[in-house]
Amino acid sequence: MLKKTFNGLFNAHERISYRRLLAFAAGTGLLLADKLTGDQWIYVCVAFIAGEAAPKMMEAVRGGK
Repeated sequence: MLKKTFNGLFNAHERISYRRLLAFAAGTGLLLADKLTGDQWIYVCVAFIAGEAAPKMMEAVRGGK
């Protein structure tokens, strides 16, 4: 049980991405404050998530871990 809990907290493939959650929360806050439109909110979140995923995709293509 301890191993399962440890992996849930620290394993990059099984844990919550707090950076994605922060991007979603920041985008939502700006949307609610009328600083972003709905389309801009989507662009912010998609750009952040895609930017975070790009190095992982390149590693997979190159045959990394």
